[in-house]
Amino acid sequence: MIATKQRSLLERLVGKRLPWLEWVWAAPAVVWIVVAVAEPSGFHTVMAVVWSLLAVAQIGASVRAGRRARSAGPTG
Repeated sequence: MIATKQRSLLERLVGKRLPWLEWVWAAPAVVWIVVAVAEPSGFHTVMAVVWSLLAVAQIGASVRAGRRARSAGPTG
């Protein structure tokens, strides 16, 4: 039987795991948080919360995938 490997959408598009790309999600989250603090409004607050949750989800998925890859050991 052929063993299939679970890959994320990013891995399918790019071809390999790029941990730094998941951290790029944190940049818009930080910008929206700064905007929400500087000019408080409902829209800015919602965008800050949504982008922060997206960044946490992406970074968490990256960390989990890295742990899974390390625990699986070398394949080849």
